[in-house]
Amino acid sequence: MKKVLLLRFSSLGDVVLTSSLIEPLIKRGFKPYLLTYEPYTDLFGDDHRIETIGVQKEQLKNLFRFFRLIEKLQKENFRALLDLHGNLKTFLLRRFLKVPLKAVYKKRALKRRLCVFLNRFGLAKGWKEENYSVLEAYGQTLRVLGIKGPLYLPKIEISQKRAQSLFKKLGLRQGEYIVLGIGARYRKKEYPHFGELARILSRNYRVVLIGDRRDYQRSKGWKGVLNLCGKLTLRESLYILSGAKLYVGNDSGATHMARAVKAPVLVIYGGTHPCLGFAPTPQEGKVITKNLPCSPCDIHGKGGCKYNYRCLDIPPQQIAEEVFKMVSQ
Repeated sequence: MKKVLLLRFSSLGDVVLTSSLIEPLIKRGFKPYLLTYEPYTDLFGDDHRIETIGVQKEQLKNLFRFFRLIEKLQKENFRALLDLHGNLKTFLLRRFLKVPLKAVYKKRALKRRLCVFLNRFGLAKGWKEENYSVLEAYGQTLRVLGIKGPLYLPKIEISQKRAQSLFKKLGLRQGEYIVLGIGARYRKKEYPHFGELARILSRNYRVVLIGDRRDYQRSKGWKGVLNLCGKLTLRESLYILSGAKLYVGNDSGATHMARAVKAPVLVIYGGTHPCLGFAPTPQEGKVITKNLPCSPCDIHGKGGCKYNYRCLDIPPQQIAEEVFKMVSQ
């Protein structure tokens, strides 16, 4: 098969979304390879459709090791290189790798930053109503290979046998629990009332928490939940998400992991906004946002909030009601 190299080093959610290109490449006779940071290779450990090449951040900072990587990649004789990151590191890789076909995804970084800036003055209403999609932007890079077609959604294949083994170990039954992804990288994206939401939902459903060790510290006293925060590998998290009746989470990497294993998602937006390109499609799930005039206030959700994070002050009962609607459909 003709080999295609995909470049995306970080962050978690962005790497997961690169999985949307696997299926269209395979269908057209190409074998995808993904170059990414080492922790994220575990996501694709069960997915035999794609090969992963893991690197450490330090490897790209060392000139000698960088060119050793170039030498290693050159031996693969890639037919095409699709840059899905568009930063200095991937620019240098594009520059030095001799590959017949190359494409860079249009991240529209300037326009998105301008949207955030103009929104401070109430001048971004039209842009907030646009349906920009990172998936579409990723998909457009396929045109260099003559591939055009429908929007492909993220999809990561997992071992059902290993997933079932984990369910059994944890006393879970597939399709009979709700997963809450309680964490996010930045405070502006982190819903603060997950504890109360978990309490409400646990009256009717088994509730499972996923997140990192920091999330475990803030949730270790919660009653009536199975707290797996900080206890799972990335691949094990995919297993748990694949068995969820519904996933509820922030604008975060875990949300995109849920999408990739086809769990229905309900995404809570705060300081970021669906218009920035990472919202699920209607067939994947729904979003909840107060859509305040001050949102989005940052592309990634960085920084503090002079309005006391009122964009995230959404009553947990309101979210619970939406959950009950979705699981009853």
